[in-house]
Amino acid sequence: MFQKVSYLIDYFKYIDNPFTALKFKFGFSKKCNLKIKNTNYYITLHNINSLNRLMNVIPTISNDKLNNFLKYIDDIDNDKKYVEINDLTFINIYNSNFQKNKQHDYSIHLEEFFTDDEWDMVNFSGRHVIDIGGNIGDTPLYFAKMGAEVISFEPVHHLYDLGVRNIELNEKYSDKIIFVNKGVGGKRGTITFNFETVKGYTDEKSYEMEIISIQDLLNDYDFTPDILKMDCEGCEFEVILNNDLTMFNDVIFEHHSKLVGKDYKSLINKLESEGFKTNIYSVAASRMNFEDIGIIHAFK
Repeated sequence: MFQKVSYLIDYFKYIDNPFTALKFKFGFSKKCNLKIKNTNYYITLHNINSLNRLMNVIPTISNDKLNNFLKYIDDIDNDKKYVEINDLTFINIYNSNFQKNKQHDYSIHLEEFFTDDEWDMVNFSGRHVIDIGGNIGDTPLYFAKMGAEVISFEPVHHLYDLGVRNIELNEKYSDKIIFVNKGVGGKRGTITFNFETVKGYTDEKSYEMEIISIQDLLNDYDFTPDILKMDCEGCEFEVILNNDLTMFNDVIFEHHSKLVGKDYKSLINKLESEGFKTNIYSVAASRMNFEDIGIIHAFK
């Protein structure tokens, strides 16, 4: 109940004409022209989902990124085929033609470009990044844009397929990226993904996913171990607790303790036993406590 009240208060906190937005939200108007507080930006919305996305994300955005975020919402609402974020081009998965042909529920994290500088504690220029959890190609493209050579792993079929297309759209960075449809875990093998495992993430009822260990990865791809990044919805426990990571200079990852029901402190203890120091950061976009989800940077 409190969360719903807080959500409604946000309309008055961030919008100069909140009643216009609420009339639109509850179906009393077909569009709304909104004035965002502390900006000169007006935005006209025709889709309630665009309004919901705006209001979900805007409390976590810094002022210097607000105008770019509003343009992103405007592009989504106007059914643009592509969206541009920080000199990177992505397929707009909210485009009606795209969704019509892709009935499953895509997961997208492009909003994190506006809410969290999750990986900015590391200078990526001239570095080598192993990216576990490449999603729709957003993180490998970010690292490549920052000057790194990247090998990125995304096991979920439709996210990988979309990632391939996004990487191809960004030709000036694509030659710095190897994108692989595999998972990374504690040892080589396969696991079966089924509908209950990844509900909403696939049209297939089940499929076999190949999993490799960190050592397998280094052997198979002959890639320099330098920076290890993980955002893989819980697999960070399997990777960190069951692999020797001493060859890396930096390990940066989101922990998902609440999702998997494990204590993130075990990850810090393992990394510190391998000679790393650690810093911790909150994830602004989640609005959750660090104990539930957070960013950990291990470094030497």
